[in-house]
Amino acid sequence: MLCCLGLFAGFALGSIFGNPWTLLGPAIGFGLGLVGDIKIMRGNHGSHGNFGGGCCGGEHLHEEGQEKDINDPVCGMEVRKKSKFKAEFGGKSYYFCSQACLSKFQKDPSRYVR
Repeated sequence: MLCCLGLFAGFALGSIFGNPWTLLGPAIGFGLGLVGDIKIMRGNHGSHGNFGGGCCGGEHLHEEGQEKDINDPVCGMEVRKKSKFKAEFGGKSYYFCSQACLSKFQKDPSRYVR
């Protein structure tokens, strides 16, 4: 979506400023928009928007053939029981896909446990 907006903005600026911006403007606008689209897509993973370490913390399942364990109580992702992101509450263990979800849980566990 941003790549299209960047392309149109580049065309507009290129027509205002003339050569060589007639060709460079749309290309630069499209490129910047594409980078923005990639950042947005990577940031909208679950509810935590973490840019580092793959899509989030690497402790959730990606492939259909893998053994499915449990769901992260914060974002709902399937996670491994071996996850390094773990908390205890009410005598039960909870596992998380990332440090961000673990931190949210630790601030208010009763919000996520039903």
